[in-house]
Amino acid sequence: MIKKRKSPYLRDVYLAGLIADARRTKTDEYPMIEAWMVATEPPKEIIQWDRRCDAISPKETAISFYCQDPGFQPILNNPQNYVEKLSQYGQVIGLDASPYDNMPIVVQKSQIFLNLACTYYYGSKGIKIIPNVRLGDNRTLSSLEAYPKHTLIAIGTHGFTKLLENRHIFAEQVNKIVDELEPAGICVYGPASDEIFGYAKSNGIPIYQYDSYTMKENAKDKKRKLSEESKDEG
Repeated sequence: MIKKRKSPYLRDVYLAGLIADARRTKTDEYPMIEAWMVATEPPKEIIQWDRRCDAISPKETAISFYCQDPGFQPILNNPQNYVEKLSQYGQVIGLDASPYDNMPIVVQKSQIFLNLACTYYYGSKGIKIIPNVRLGDNRTLSSLEAYPKHTLIAIGTHGFTKLLENRHIFAEQVNKIVDELEPAGICVYGPASDEIFGYAKSNGIPIYQYDSYTMKENAKDKKRKLSEESKDEG
């Protein structure tokens, strides 16, 4: 016979328990990331969560979530279970649940809230974080109130800058991020073209570029093909 709980089971759908002590933004009441939580030096390497087995030196590596959302859904569902695992790494890049601009605005803001809540929680547990600034459409710009100024931030570019129209929109958002946060540096996971980051560079902001997993695999394929062609010619 199953014993009845003495107290009712409460599912923390909105992760309220994670951010009970967080300050909130004025506009949308997002949890605010504190400057003391943020790493002061860029990592030597950034590895995405679904390729964490590739990390050679975890303490010199920042773990990121620039991968398909289902790959880190278990973390979003139960962030508390992953404190010990994430503590193995030198830094943790903020969560990256996708707020696509074709989503209803309520969903976009909910995704951003999840990212901020989990990032705040891990920072509050003493894990050094680098806030991942991820926006949806321009109606989500108010979420920038949740990030500290004059610290390192991270931005993932892989897959966002292939189409010319997307590059224009993305560049405009990056410029607004730079104006609002005045970051001490930007860790870019993926391509870091002047078209996107030229404004940041012109403002003296250091850009730390890290090849994405796909970029690394493409480079390996290219090297392998060149090697095969060289053997055939020989």
